[in-house]
Amino acid sequence: MDWSGLVQAVVWLLLILDPLGNLPLFMAATHNQTSPERRKTFTLATLVAFMLLVLFVLGGITVLNLFRVTLADLQIAGGLLLLIIAIRIVLFGHWGAEGEEQPSFVPLACPLLTGPGAITATLVLQATYGLALTTVAVVVAFLVTWVILMFGEKLFQILGKTGSAVLAQVMALLLATIAVQFIRSGISSVWQSM
Repeated sequence: MDWSGLVQAVVWLLLILDPLGNLPLFMAATHNQTSPERRKTFTLATLVAFMLLVLFVLGGITVLNLFRVTLADLQIAGGLLLLIIAIRIVLFGHWGAEGEEQPSFVPLACPLLTGPGAITATLVLQATYGLALTTVAVVVAFLVTWVILMFGEKLFQILGKTGSAVLAQVMALLLATIAVQFIRSGISSVWQSM
């Protein structure tokens, strides 16, 4: 197994899943729940998000092949999408729609954890590193995400809203660099094929 590729894939996924940056949203969405209820909600959200992403890992490349989408196309489009998400986080402090505060695990799972960025990243990772490495990376990234969410109350107390917001900004900057790398790789592939 390509260990450096695995580490890179896990880091990319963690930057996109952003469990620390999403922690304030998770805490706000479960503000009326007890600690055990909150942990159950976070576990269900993580499990549902994980299963959704695994479905895309297993079937996403087949769908792309049906539409004759190349790796370069995916890298450019995915990079642009990730760059837009990163810019939205930097400018607005979030990337998705505002105001969803229901304690249901479904909006927490998708789009907060498994959204367009995570789906795009896993498809690019699979095309780059293969099915096995991408699947292991998804498992590791979601285990880390689940652990962070299980300690969410304590982490939120330590970081606070301001600390979480600052961390989200830093993660967004790193996400933007990954997006530029995706775009650059895609353009380079297209240029070489001409």
